[in-house]
Amino acid sequence: MVQRDLKEVEEIFKRNLQYLKGKYDIKLIYVFGSYSKGTNTKNSDLDIAVLLGNGYDPMDKLALIGDLVSIFKRDDIDLVVLNSANPVLKHQVIKHGKLIFEENEDVKVEFEVKTLREYMDMEYFRKVQMDVIKEWVKSVVGDNSD
Repeated sequence: MVQRDLKEVEEIFKRNLQYLKGKYDIKLIYVFGSYSKGTNTKNSDLDIAVLLGNGYDPMDKLALIGDLVSIFKRDDIDLVVLNSANPVLKHQVIKHGKLIFEENEDVKVEFEVKTLREYMDMEYFRKVQMDVIKEWVKSVVGDNSD
């Protein structure tokens, strides 16, 4: 069963929030990708990102995916556990995703500030990496700027 839009996804989460929070100690839930942009189609997967409490066990991801598949009645759920995601992905989630649950404002602010700090700390390295890639492409393809 494919959800029509973000509102329907939010409603399903609201109906199941107490169960999910109790079982997985969920602190934040974001929906990102096509559903957050309003560009989802019948073929779109459902992109969900969660921040779990300090007792996060990587095996929780598998169990949570199973519960989400049952709750949403679809098997094309892409789950990101923000506790172990890379800074670029976390930044994309908070920048373009839609926050649909926060345990409290302090948790959200702390996570988002930490994410932005990590992302900015890596900016120099991403720029160096991109410069190296550009130079490599020029050496392979040739410089056509003449």
